[in-house]
Amino acid sequence: MAEEPTVNDAQVDESVQAMLDSLKLSKKKSKKSKKKKEIKDSPLLEQGEAEELKANKRSITDAGEFGFSYQHLLDRMYAELRANNPDLVNKKRAVLRPPEVMRLGTSKILFANFDAICQGMRRDPDHVMRFFLAELGTTGSIDGSKRFIMKGKFTPKNISSILVKYIGEYVTCSMCKQVETKLVRDANSRMAFLQCQSCGASRAVAPIQKGYHATGRGERRAARYAGNA
Repeated sequence: MAEEPTVNDAQVDESVQAMLDSLKLSKKKSKKSKKKKEIKDSPLLEQGEAEELKANKRSITDAGEFGFSYQHLLDRMYAELRANNPDLVNKKRAVLRPPEVMRLGTSKILFANFDAICQGMRRDPDHVMRFFLAELGTTGSIDGSKRFIMKGKFTPKNISSILVKYIGEYVTCSMCKQVETKLVRDANSRMAFLQCQSCGASRAVAPIQKGYHATGRGERRAARYAGNA
């Protein structure tokens, strides 16, 4: 029979000691890695990184590529804008008084502040009157006191809605929404154009079309007499 190899006590002690040493080293390494992870994930480090990012942002804001801060460049731009284009910076809001409408007899109404509203819009009263008559389908005229008299029983709400429609079509600029405009008629094409004094935009406006007009009893009688004659 073959002889079994013999193991000395010294060899056993050396192998056991080596195993123990390897276990100790692995434990130390795991503790060190754990400590590194804790340090990496610590809130103090995150706070430090956040402060560093804020400092970098401040440096970018305080001084640009040529040594000028963002706020300095912004103030300079607004100063140039105010100096060269004051109307674009200081926009004035146009305010019109509401229409003053009252009954005149039993079948007419009186638009008392019609001339003041036309002056506020800078439009010809005759043009505004024709628009109202076409939209309401009635007749009317301007008296000696520049008040607008219309035939019919219309409420102030009806007059206000038509006034808003007129402002949207013949006063307000479609580009910048300003009311600093004027109506210009082209002599060649006979078309009316709305030119904006603020942004320079221009657009064609539709001519005033005659709306529906209900024929009254007197008009039917006059037409019948004219046909018989």
